[in-house]
Amino acid sequence: MHLKSGHHFSTETTMSAMTLDLPRRFPWPTLLSVVIHGGVVTALLYTSVHQVIERPSPSQPIEITMVAPADLEPPQAAQPVVEPVVEPEPEPEVVPEPPKEAPVVIHKPKPKPKPKPKPEKKVEQPKRDVKPAETRPASPFENSNTAPARTAPSTSTATAKPTVTAPTGPRALSRGEPTYPARAQALRIEGDVRVKFDVTPDGRVDNVQILSAQPANMFEREVKSALRKWRYEAGKPGTGITMTIQFRLKGVKIS
Repeated sequence: MHLKSGHHFSTETTMSAMTLDLPRRFPWPTLLSVVIHGGVVTALLYTSVHQVIERPSPSQPIEITMVAPADLEPPQAAQPVVEPVVEPEPEPEVVPEPPKEAPVVIHKPKPKPKPKPKPEKKVEQPKRDVKPAETRPASPFENSNTAPARTAPSTSTATAKPTVTAPTGPRALSRGEPTYPARAQALRIEGDVRVKFDVTPDGRVDNVQILSAQPANMFEREVKSALRKWRYEAGKPGTGITMTIQFRLKGVKIS
């Protein structure tokens, strides 16, 4: 603070001395310019002197504690970093594809060779021995006009004809064809079913039995359903009637 006041006092004294001595040497405009510049310089000096000078804070004492080497714990050995074991991801199970069903191959039944018709044996009739007529000498008492009687041999031979007997048994009135199964038709399967049944006195079908079916479990249900609807002529019952129903893609045939 003393420094600031002394510096300010010396500055003012110098300025006042210069002001009193200037009118003698310089004119008024020059003095006025000098006064203005001097005021500016004074203001700058005053501002720079009155700036607060921050003193550094006193240094604080540093405490140092001496530790015996024995008290120091030995540095722990760095533990090895155990990397986590990464388990391999389980491979996805490969699901095997279901085996494709092999198409059902239907072997058509081989047609049975038809038996050759046996040649008909001709019935040979026994030949009759024709004796020649005995010639007798003419008697004088016989009339000469009478001609002797001639015996003509029989030349007609009787031929035996086979007798055809009409089939006896019930006569069918309505006999609808079985329905072709949709599954067999889609797979283009053909087959044969042989059945045995009885006909009641009122013309209905009873006691239906499947003798054979190729392929099995394909056409039997349709055959039984159709036979229950068949009608025969009443009054002519029958037992043990057998038939074969052929299922073909072109149509159903009853034989």
